[in-house]
Amino acid sequence: MSDTLEQGESDLDDKTLIERVTAINEQLRPLVGPVARDLDRRAADTLLRSYLEPAGFADAVRRLSMRHLLVLVGEADMGKRLGAIALLSRMSLAEGRITVLSPAGSAADLLSRTEYGPGRAYLLHDWIAGSTDRSELLDLARKLAELGSYLVITRNGVPSQAVEVEQPWCAPDSGDLFDLYLSAFGGRSVPAGAATARVRALALPTPAEVVRLATRLVRDEPVGEEVAAWFDTKPPMHEVRAVAALAFAHGLPEPEFARRLAAFEPVREAHEAGPGPTGAPHPLIAVHDGLVVFRLPHHRAQVLGELVARYGYWLWQPLREWARSLALQGDDVRARAAEGVALLAAWSFREARQEFLEVWARGRAGERLTAGGALSYMCADDALAPEALRLALTWARDPADPRAVAAVAGLCGGLSLRYPADAAAHLRRLAAGDGPAARLAAHALTHP
Repeated sequence: MSDTLEQGESDLDDKTLIERVTAINEQLRPLVGPVARDLDRRAADTLLRSYLEPAGFADAVRRLSMRHLLVLVGEADMGKRLGAIALLSRMSLAEGRITVLSPAGSAADLLSRTEYGPGRAYLLHDWIAGSTDRSELLDLARKLAELGSYLVITRNGVPSQAVEVEQPWCAPDSGDLFDLYLSAFGGRSVPAGAATARVRALALPTPAEVVRLATRLVRDEPVGEEVAAWFDTKPPMHEVRAVAALAFAHGLPEPEFARRLAAFEPVREAHEAGPGPTGAPHPLIAVHDGLVVFRLPHHRAQVLGELVARYGYWLWQPLREWARSLALQGDDVRARAAEGVALLAAWSFREARQEFLEVWARGRAGERLTAGGALSYMCADDALAPEALRLALTWARDPADPRAVAAVAGLCGGLSLRYPADAAAHLRRLAAGDGPAARLAAHALTHP
């Protein structure tokens, strides 16, 4: 299933790592900004312009005003971050600015190593602490109350034993959120297709997806139904394999993509015979300036979502093996595979982690670089960035772990743009150790 190892793949020196990471950073820089920054009142009001309070919001306001600390707990993409900002905006503060804290701090860090000003508001979104210590959180609440300050933390999962300061969080009504967004940003006229889109919004699992759908409607962009509609036709498997391959090898020159696809596709059955994916017009695939691409940029992520939802072992097992082999190819192919896995993580983080990231992180030099590149690309997604940081810190825990090299690639890549202070701190820790990860971390720190 895999191609031969390209010349030079067995060696990944310090300079090469930095050059490849720099290329990814230049691509991500317009999309990824640092998380640990202040939000002023104007920025908060802009974010809350289309905010819809979910059930339990009034109780959360009451509990935060009494405790000064509240941890919003629930599934990913349930609107916890905006909920936290909305809650803090209801508090009586000395100033309207909200200070955003690192998601990597432990309960002990928040209690003993974080400086809080009197009458201030603090937000810690997507907390990635391994465990929540009840006594430390209660001590933190008392400390904040003495200062007259407020902190709202959000984390994914289920409530812990620290029930006094935790609040289960749920999503607002999808239809009401869709209506509010159109009212806030759609202007006086109702966009064409609003009624149909609203029906679709009711079936979407998260507020983030509802907002994305409404945004495309307001911007008069296609809302993406064409991808699901194409899969509904039950296309032949060679066409499904073509779009699946393109999701991981997007934007390659046509001859190169054809070569990669040929390595993935088994011999076609007689009933599958027909034009190749780059021959006759395809509803999802096009060729622009000699590059094979999806007809619309958002089709790539949507195709991955449909593949996760509709197909099982007989597609995914050979697809995994083929896509993993792309990490052993040249820089262009490797970068596209990393980006594809980052997009896959939005639909199935478990699949992306177990079948790609962990395998690559334990593999050869190019595979580790690809794992780090995928972490970098995940930083462009607000929901995935904390998961990328969590995974990098797990890999970096032991400098002798082969995965620590992949962690370095991620920490000096997209994670350095998203979480600059955390990335620098863990690179310094790794650089103080021994082995390949220490050498690479030291080089990254001296050649930013």
